[in-house]
Amino acid sequence: MKRKDDSIPPQGAPQSPDDEKILKYAVELFQQLGIAKPEPDSVVWADDIGPDLVIVQFGEVRLPRRMMGRLSAEDWRPLLAASILYNYVLLRDKNRTSLIRLVLPVGIGEIPLIFALLVVLRLPDRNLSIELLWATVALWAIYTLSLLRFYTKWLWRDLPYTADRRAADAIGKEVLLSALAKYGETISAAGYPRKRLHLWPTVGQRIERLQRSR
Repeated sequence: MKRKDDSIPPQGAPQSPDDEKILKYAVELFQQLGIAKPEPDSVVWADDIGPDLVIVQFGEVRLPRRMMGRLSAEDWRPLLAASILYNYVLLRDKNRTSLIRLVLPVGIGEIPLIFALLVVLRLPDRNLSIELLWATVALWAIYTLSLLRFYTKWLWRDLPYTADRRAADAIGKEVLLSALAKYGETISAAGYPRKRLHLWPTVGQRIERLQRSR
């Protein structure tokens, strides 16, 4: 039986005249950035992602449908570079870094927790031991939640900034800044607020951070 071409979008899926060129740029960027994973083979204009998100992952270039036709293929190219670096380079090393940033501190923190619990449970005053037990658990919860907060900030905020810096090194800082500026202006012109729509940095925050970088 003849295999159906996976690159053909399903019937009714939104398409743009620039899809072919956008896909070509994505493939070129994979080669330029040294990505050894399979190159994307389709462009999907999705309703389920915010207007300021560009996702290149799992063989697809996913772009916000509400931004279709508002930017040229050339405008999308620098934005694709940052997404490729985030998903295929930085997230690839995430597990190793997570060990240092989250798993190891939590493991070390369990040592004083266990010691404190053993001491509290041996106290002869039952009422006092219960109060100290709750206090110990509360302190442990605060410690763990603080670690999770810093880890989340690193994963969703710091890594995207790093992806922008690496993309700027690869394709040119001014090229990326220009693309981000036009992207932000287009989002505003489309009637969507430029405030944060998710945990990722806003376009404005990305521009500000990139301008400060060397």
